[in-house]
Amino acid sequence: MRRNGEESTMAASRLPFRNHPDRDTAIKEAHDRPFLPLTVPTTLHHLAFLTPDRASRLALYAAVFGLESAASAPHTVREDGDLTVRLEPHTEFMSLTLISASGPEAGAARIAEIAAHTPDSAELLVALRLSLVDEPGPICDDTIGGVMRGNLVLATTARPEEDGFISIEVAVAEMGPAQLGRRIQRLLEAETYRTLALIGIAVARRFAPVLDKLEGDLADVTESLTEGRESDEDILEKLQKLSARTEAMRAATSYRFAASTAYAKLVEERLEALLEVKLEERATLSGFITASLGPAVRTIASTERRQDELSKAIGRALDILRTRVDVSMDKANQEIMRSMNERQHRQLVLSEAVEGLSVIAISYYLLGLLAYPVRALKAVHVLPVSEYVALGILAPFVAGAVYTIMRRIRARWDADDA
Repeated sequence: MRRNGEESTMAASRLPFRNHPDRDTAIKEAHDRPFLPLTVPTTLHHLAFLTPDRASRLALYAAVFGLESAASAPHTVREDGDLTVRLEPHTEFMSLTLISASGPEAGAARIAEIAAHTPDSAELLVALRLSLVDEPGPICDDTIGGVMRGNLVLATTARPEEDGFISIEVAVAEMGPAQLGRRIQRLLEAETYRTLALIGIAVARRFAPVLDKLEGDLADVTESLTEGRESDEDILEKLQKLSARTEAMRAATSYRFAASTAYAKLVEERLEALLEVKLEERATLSGFITASLGPAVRTIASTERRQDELSKAIGRALDILRTRVDVSMDKANQEIMRSMNERQHRQLVLSEAVEGLSVIAISYYLLGLLAYPVRALKAVHVLPVSEYVALGILAPFVAGAVYTIMRRIRARWDADDA
């Protein structure tokens, strides 16, 4: 028996196993955005609002349905008289689709009511009015559109009309409601994702002067680094500021650029599913979308590459400056070591000179002390030579003994220091 998404999730939770915490979410995701069956004639008003935070989402939900949203409700479809109202939240936007089989008036009136309560934080991005008809209507010179899968004849100018909506007409030959609903949903998604993808080109153009200025400033700093016009401290300060400004720019654009790239891939997938072919001499909607989206995506990719190259170039300049500073520090350290070696050599020469003078001084005082016993021996007639002769004979032995003792003391100090 077929179950809805909530019942299927409850049934899955009854299995006698421990469920992964995200299993229910993964199962529900496949059923949260079902295709709505459509018949001819039908008018669809499709809007997409950028909703940057949860508060704006809840406020938009309240504006559409007149009550607060359940925080866990990812998708809501409600019948309101002749209207089917569908509000679908996405990662950064919410899409609102109003379906009426009685003409465009009911949808337009409901949109006017919703607009009176829509918060300013929910900004409009997409406004489409799609009409399902039996036969193709008259065309003008700037009409584009081909034949989509299932012999659906598409016609649009891709330009907003006086009421602000881009009008799309789809002539349906023979197709079941479910299959028609899938085709139209893919068409609406392609146009919605195209608009979201093209937001990135506006961001790229807005930051282009900033990127040009940063690249010019880096060229000036690199030239100063090469020619040595400024001190290393000034160059380092400038490079640090350039790095901070570059990272701030990348932080401000990275999400938008990544989102635009992802939306562009979704557009390609939707267009491939539609399988639109050329009708007479008219340009196809797929060709029109590709012609505008392709250059925009390449511009965004080019801007991202320039940002990456700028960041790498700043890093290389910092490496060069760091190397130059290291070399300067090595030279300064070598100069300090050379100065210390010279000072140590002078101290060694001075120490040896002091040591020689110390030997002479100590020997002189020792000979002065020895003069007393020599005179005593001379007085008792024991010493056969004069006291001067005796002291002269003793002088070299005393000096040699003092020198030997001092060398041993110094050798012991050197051994202790080692």
